[in-house]
Amino acid sequence: MIRAYYTAVNGATGNQNYLDVISNNMANIQTEGFKKSKAEFSDLLYTNIRGNEGEITNLKAGSGSRLNKSDVNFQQGALYSTGVQTDFAIAGDGFFAVQFEDENMYTRGGSFKATNVDGEIFLTYQGGYVLNDEEEPIILENGADNISVGVFKFANNSDLAQEGSNLYRVINEDAEYSMSEDSRVMQGFLESSNVDMAEEMVRLLTIQRSFQLNSNVIQTADEIEQTINSLSR
Repeated sequence: MIRAYYTAVNGATGNQNYLDVISNNMANIQTEGFKKSKAEFSDLLYTNIRGNEGEITNLKAGSGSRLNKSDVNFQQGALYSTGVQTDFAIAGDGFFAVQFEDENMYTRGGSFKATNVDGEIFLTYQGGYVLNDEEEPIILENGADNISVGVFKFANNSDLAQEGSNLYRVINEDAEYSMSEDSRVMQGFLESSNVDMAEEMVRLLTIQRSFQLNSNVIQTADEIEQTINSLSR
């Protein structure tokens, strides 16, 4: 029963972590340019089962599973027109770059703002400066017409990690990027989240059932242990 108890606890913990991933996806279904995450699990330690006389058999018992990592699905969402001149979307691969005080960060969200900073109008996002293809902050000198926003394409998108506020941080010091030549910047458009609500609901129901099953195993194992302890007194 000890094995059943700890295996079920591991399963319930994995279910909770998976639920956190699903909840974050569902919470951002209306966030422009948001990319959903997918949980990846790995098996925990397997041990050989011993026979009645203590000999090792070919049978193995698992110890459950754990959340190994959460991968971001960078599949493009649908583009839709807003008519707002400071809204931008990328048709194709790549990211917009946003300069903050400490570092540059990246996003697929394009709901930018025209912000007055010391008398000059900058294109900003989440408090940072949106960069052009020369990696310089964009100044709106002649209004919002014909703004040239840079699109930065990474050799490997796994070099980026979600930071929050619809931004990505570079986590690999050797990450390589270039200015995308085959992607198209669409002014007056935004990109929808790529979260599929129906898909997330199916996963949510599956996780709820799995969590309930693990909870029942934990309760049953605990009751059996209590019965055994009472009989041994």
